[in-house]
Amino acid sequence: MPNKYRTNDKKKIDETKKENKVRRISMSLPPNLLEEFDKAMEKTGFTDRSKAIQTALHSFINETSWEETDNSTTTNNNIDNEGNGAGAIILLYDNHIYNQNSLSTQIQHNYNDVISASTHLHLNDHNCLESILVDGNTNRIRELAKKLSKNRGIKSLKINFVSIV
Repeated sequence: MPNKYRTNDKKKIDETKKENKVRRISMSLPPNLLEEFDKAMEKTGFTDRSKAIQTALHSFINETSWEETDNSTTTNNNIDNEGNGAGAIILLYDNHIYNQNSLSTQIQHNYNDVISASTHLHLNDHNCLESILVDGNTNRIRELAKKLSKNRGIKSLKINFVSIV
């Protein structure tokens, strides 16, 4: 007598394979854009144009999903159903303007539920670079980034939000 569970398992595997198949697309690009892309691809070590384009697409999706203001309308896989995500907040600031270092630390203490780690680097007498690794509720991460960006002395604040692929 055949094992009915093995048949069901095989069906599940077949369905998963169908979902994970790649799709071929065709695109039209200006020659100079393709040339620049190929140069960038070579500089970063990609040997396969498809993989480089996939990486660029993931970056584009990550950036646009982070910029969405209402997580409840998000239907992509970059943010899970509970509005959680991960990434890094990178700050460059002048430490001598209104004691920015203390302000940053005070703000970070209020967000220890989403901050996994932080690193502080003294670049010179006035400039510091700080990276804050975040993981958790996306709205809380957005709040943290907004509060940090409002402080005087911030020269640059970048958020790198990544999806789990």
